[in-house]
Amino acid sequence: MPQVKRLFSTVLIVLSIFLGSRALIRALPGDPVDTLIAESGTSIPRAVLLKELGLDRPFFESALQDFRSALHGDLGVSLLNKQPVLPLLKARFLNTLALTTTAFFFALILSMSLGLRAAQKPGGLADTLCSVFGAVSASLPTPWLGPMLIILFAFWIPVFQLGDSLVLPALTLALSISGFWARLIRERVRESLRHGSAQAARARGLSEFKVVLKYGLAPAAGLIAAYFGSQFGALLSGAFVTEVIFNWKGMGNLLVNSVLRRDYPMIEAAVFVGSVCAISGTIAGDWIRSSIERREEYRL
Repeated sequence: MPQVKRLFSTVLIVLSIFLGSRALIRALPGDPVDTLIAESGTSIPRAVLLKELGLDRPFFESALQDFRSALHGDLGVSLLNKQPVLPLLKARFLNTLALTTTAFFFALILSMSLGLRAAQKPGGLADTLCSVFGAVSASLPTPWLGPMLIILFAFWIPVFQLGDSLVLPALTLALSISGFWARLIRERVRESLRHGSAQAARARGLSEFKVVLKYGLAPAAGLIAAYFGSQFGALLSGAFVTEVIFNWKGMGNLLVNSVLRRDYPMIEAAVFVGSVCAISGTIAGDWIRSSIERREEYRL
């Protein structure tokens, strides 16, 4: 029963995002059909465009019909190149997925290394560095951090080339989130280490590294995994800005170009896929946490 409620609420959230993004697109200044014809230079007749955009039908009727089609994998046809949206979006989605996955593992390595070390020695150098790094990374906006990394590693120290390097955009995303992740890991692990089992393990002569892993990280793994799952979905849909900065051929780049060219079916499809990814990441994180908690209860 809880799973059914969760599925129903998920569908309602995705539907709300779909309707909200569609309404915002329709609220752009001026007549959308005239704007599309003027800015894209398309020769499609106005009556055909009205039908393609669903503007010849009531808003909710066309939106619900398109939402049902989207759930079945039909995301419409691009108004500019007259090709189905789904194959075009799939190729860009795979590029975004590659960028997000790389950034996720970069951030995971950085945050785990620093967070566990900081939790192991409170008040030490790693603890101070974790606090400073967390505050700095949270205050650095991606539109500023990306160009700074380009200047540093593409011009001053020409290690990477622009346009075909996955490392720089992934590193930009990783640095913007790994500071908070490190602080989260430090606090969760430190809280677990305060329990008497960790002190007893140290008294038995267990190495500090094993104590941190077994009695610090393991009990907090559920909450940390749940947070990472939700962050992966948000990272996947939030990589759009970084893609534009580095001209990475992902969904974000496609979305910006579609907005500039008023390709409404492509815009709505990209927003729909991005929202589904963000929500799916949250659901996956909750599932991982509940699985870990059930396994721990079974052991007890």
